[in-house]
Amino acid sequence: MRRIEKAFASIQARLLSVFFISALLSIAIVFVFNQWLRAQLITEADNALMVSAMELANRVDEFNRSNQQVFNVGSRLPSLVDYLVASEAERSDVEFQTRIRIILDSLEVEPWDEYYILSQAILNQDGINILDTAPENMGADESQTDYFRAAFIGSSINISPIEYRPERGGVYFYYGIPLRSREAPNSILGVLRIQVAIATVQNIILENARGQNVSMFDQNFVRIVETEREDLLFRSIATYTPDEIRALQSDHVLPPLPDDELSQPLPALVELLRHTHQTQVTSGPMLPDGLEERIAIVKLQTVPWYLVMSQASSPYFETAQRQTTGLAVLAIALTIIALLASLIISRRITDPIRALTEVAEQVAEGQLNIKAPITSKDEVGTLAHAFNVMTAELQLAHDTLEDRVVKRTQELSETNERLKHEILERERYERQALDLAIEHERRRILSEFIQKASHEFKTPLSIINVNSHLIKRLLPEERQRLLNTIDDQTKYIDGLVSRMVLMSRLDSGISPAMEHLPIDEIVRALCANAESSYQEKPLTLTVDLCAPDAWVLADRDFLLIALQNLLDNALKYSDDQVEIRVSSRMESEMLSLTIADKGVGIPVELQARVFERFYRVDEAHSTRGFGLGLPIAKRIIESSGGTIDLTSTVGGGTTVTVLLPATIKPEHRPLLTGQPQSADTSSSAMLR
Repeated sequence: MRRIEKAFASIQARLLSVFFISALLSIAIVFVFNQWLRAQLITEADNALMVSAMELANRVDEFNRSNQQVFNVGSRLPSLVDYLVASEAERSDVEFQTRIRIILDSLEVEPWDEYYILSQAILNQDGINILDTAPENMGADESQTDYFRAAFIGSSINISPIEYRPERGGVYFYYGIPLRSREAPNSILGVLRIQVAIATVQNIILENARGQNVSMFDQNFVRIVETEREDLLFRSIATYTPDEIRALQSDHVLPPLPDDELSQPLPALVELLRHTHQTQVTSGPMLPDGLEERIAIVKLQTVPWYLVMSQASSPYFETAQRQTTGLAVLAIALTIIALLASLIISRRITDPIRALTEVAEQVAEGQLNIKAPITSKDEVGTLAHAFNVMTAELQLAHDTLEDRVVKRTQELSETNERLKHEILERERYERQALDLAIEHERRRILSEFIQKASHEFKTPLSIINVNSHLIKRLLPEERQRLLNTIDDQTKYIDGLVSRMVLMSRLDSGISPAMEHLPIDEIVRALCANAESSYQEKPLTLTVDLCAPDAWVLADRDFLLIALQNLLDNALKYSDDQVEIRVSSRMESEMLSLTIADKGVGIPVELQARVFERFYRVDEAHSTRGFGLGLPIAKRIIESSGGTIDLTSTVGGGTTVTVLLPATIKPEHRPLLTGQPQSADTSSSAMLR
């Protein structure tokens, strides 16, 4: 590192470095420009190749479209339909058949004559060949062919896959055109089938290729057109297993050649064809054991064939390579010129600077009255003038240095005060973060304590319950009053423990098992259970449920606990005559569930705290509980995406309103049977 610093200690060395870096940057720019220009030239060549390929593909597509139009018009000739609807006796008439054959012969492919049409036939609605210009085909069942099914069942003009059958004309394909009745609803009576030799497509390519290398492949990657090597014609570039070859040859979609002659594999080209959606230009081999070429691939629109046009890579990139060589020579020449110019310019700049450096060294030794020579009016002369001004200012600054030191000291003191304030603020933030961490840990410890304590409580409570049940069986009925009191108190303690455990589970962020629930059925079951089990006071329970189609997404067990807590509160804080009204209705996309009682009510100033855990409005503790019922209900309702609200007047009763998102009759309705059950084994005691 020190050697590098020493080598570039002089301005001249640095100037030379700057010029050298600038020259390298220029070369880089030239290189990038060359790459861009090369890409543009290749793109233009690709575009030209693709345009030529697309022109050929469009000619084949236009040939198919033109023939489809011609055959579609021919299918509307009345004589063809008359022959279809004629009786067997009428069809057997030789004169009638001859006239229809003449009409069929008049259907020619465009732009060539009938030489390329191997046969024209009429197929009835069962696919039976009832008339054919090739009489040997008459009576054949063609109902399972693609061209018949697409035309008769699909009601559309269809071009079949290429078939390879020497006994029926060699290599050809079919047009299938629906023959419709002349009367509404123009139902399809049969199919007009035209057999066309593949030579038509080959002639289109050969007449328009203009000396370019062109291949065309069918849907099974068989070369149906080849302009460069005729020996590869009707050979597949895909690799097939013997079983696949037998299956495809039985369907006549592969040439009937021996297995070792059928394929001339080109796996890379097969992959390119399979992944070409419409057009593509890339590099790859076109011939077995051939060199890599630039190829344009076009997928035809009217048939599932591929047209591939290729061009040798060497002449393809020749123009771009010449451009690259020329730019490289130019860049080297510019670099040499730049280095020579930088050496001359750097010397003219550094000599005056060296003289100024000597004067600066004398000033550094304390000779503030010395002046630098000004030998020019350029930037160096301006620098010398500025240096002289600086020495004068240094002399003046020497006298005022004391004042500046005092001012700087004051600024440092102010900065120190600001730093102290920032430190105090940071300490306050850290204390707040620590308090939050302590609160989180406190809640975790409390949750663990509740879990462990609940386990320790439930074990002796279970033992007490079992022993109490056994003692009841031994004591006479008139002495069981005290045991009944023990049972009631045990169940009450078990319920309190269960509520504490449930609150702890809700605090821990458990994931509820959400499902769609019919809210009216659940509320009706809870009310029926309350009417049958509540015996402490006279009870009048009015149920007005107006949302029979409303379903809510919630955890079934948690929702039962929340609604049971709200109903228990209404029962617990009612007067001697208990009157409760439970109603539901839909409000837009929300379900509104209301539980209203006519009990003692809650003062306005205390209503905001009723949902706090362990808070009880009844400070005299005339009723029992931990004050967890409403907090548990609020947490469960909010976890289901709902809200809970409470309004109350002292002596006028309390109304609790629950709003839940609702849907109308979901596709999978859960089965509801029996009385509602809670999520854990102790919830029956909790609900009581």
